[in-house]
Amino acid sequence: MEMDMTINRLPAPTWNWLHVNEASVKGVPALQTGKMEDETPEAIEKQVIRCTVRNCDNKKQPEAGTLSAELFQIPGGMGTDMNQLMAENPADFHIWTIAAGVKESEPVRLHFTYEPDAPAQNRIGICAEEDSEITVIMDFRGTDMDFAHGKLTDGETNGFQPGDTAADAQAVYNESENLEQRSFAAIQTKISAKKGAKVHLVQIQNLPEGFTFLNDVGTDCGEDALIDTVQVVLGGGDTYMGMRTDLGARASSLESKVGYLLDKKEKLDLNYLAYHTGAKTTSRMDVSGVLRGESQKLFRGTIDFRNGSVGAKGDEKEDVLLFSDNVINRTVPLILCEEEDVEGNHGATIGKLDEALLFYLSSRGIAEEEIYEMMARARIDAICSGIADEKTQELVQGYLG
Repeated sequence: MEMDMTINRLPAPTWNWLHVNEASVKGVPALQTGKMEDETPEAIEKQVIRCTVRNCDNKKQPEAGTLSAELFQIPGGMGTDMNQLMAENPADFHIWTIAAGVKESEPVRLHFTYEPDAPAQNRIGICAEEDSEITVIMDFRGTDMDFAHGKLTDGETNGFQPGDTAADAQAVYNESENLEQRSFAAIQTKISAKKGAKVHLVQIQNLPEGFTFLNDVGTDCGEDALIDTVQVVLGGGDTYMGMRTDLGARASSLESKVGYLLDKKEKLDLNYLAYHTGAKTTSRMDVSGVLRGESQKLFRGTIDFRNGSVGAKGDEKEDVLLFSDNVINRTVPLILCEEEDVEGNHGATIGKLDEALLFYLSSRGIAEEEIYEMMARARIDAICSGIADEKTQELVQGYLG
C-alpha cells in the first residue's frame, strides 16, 4: 500500500505561499530491507535486531530498557511520518556500539546498494559509551556497480555487461519506464553519544538519476560529547535529508557539514535542527554547494535556544554557487530563542561565478566549461577536507570522475 508523507517541517512555520514550511512525498511504495555490506573493526560490537511486522509496529515499541528502545526514542529531523514509514515497512535494526573509554581509529564502513526496481529501506543505530570515539562511514550507490572505478563488480547484472562504464549504466536507467515511481530508497540513523564521547558520521550519496532518497538522522548528545557529521550529495533525483540534534547536556556540541553538487532536474530538500537545552552547548552548520541545469534546493536550518541553555552558541552558514539561470535556490535560516544569555548567528552567500575570476582564468587558456567544473569540484573538496579517512576521499574523487 502506498503512503503519502509530509516531512521536513519547519518548527516555526512561515507564510504558506512561500512553500517552504514542509515537504510532501506522494505515493511512497512498500519497502523491503535494503542491501548493505559492512566492515566492522574488532573493537566495535555489532548487533542486529531482527524486525518483523509484529515487533516493529509503531504501536508496539521495543522493550523498555534496551538499547534499541533508547535509540528508538531519539527523534529524527524528518518527523513522525518518517517513523511511520519505518514502522509500516519492517527492516532489521543494525546497531554498532563502542565500549566506554575505547577510541577506535579504524571506521565502521557501511556500503548500501539500491536497485531501481526494488524500493528499500535500512535502519541504523550508533551508540558511543562514555569517553569513547567512533567513526561510521556510509556510501549509497545504485545496483552492483563500483562507481569509483566506473566498472561493474559482477558479471552480467541487471542488463549490464562486464566492462560497462557508469555512463553506460546511467543510459540504461534513463531509458527505464516509470523510473521515478520505481526508484526509491530510505534510511534512518539514530545516534547516542554518552558523556565525553565523540561520534563522527560520514555519508556519501551517489545514487543514479531518478531515485527518490530519504535520509533521516536523529542524535542525542551527552555532557561534553561531540556529534560530527559530513554529508555529501553527488547524485540521485529527489533527495530529502533531515537531521535533529538534541543538545540537552552541558557543553555538548554539534559540527555539521553538508556539500552538494546538483545538475539537470535534481532536487535537494534539507531540514536541520539543533535543539539547545543544556548550558554552554554549541552547534555549527555549514552548507555549501553548486546548482546547475534546472536543479533546485531548499535548506531549512533551525537553531533553537530553549530555557536552560545559558551560554549556548549556535552558528549556521550557507554558500551557494549558481551555474544556471534556471536553477531554484531557497534558504530558510531560523533562530528561535527562549533564553537571554545565548549567541546565535546565521548567514548566506548566494551568487554566480565572479566575472573577474572567470576572465582571469580564461585569459590563462582555461576553457570556460573546465573553469565551472573546477569551481564545482572545489566546493565538494572543501567539504570533504573534513573527512579524515583517505579511502573515503578517494571514493568521492572516483564518483566525481
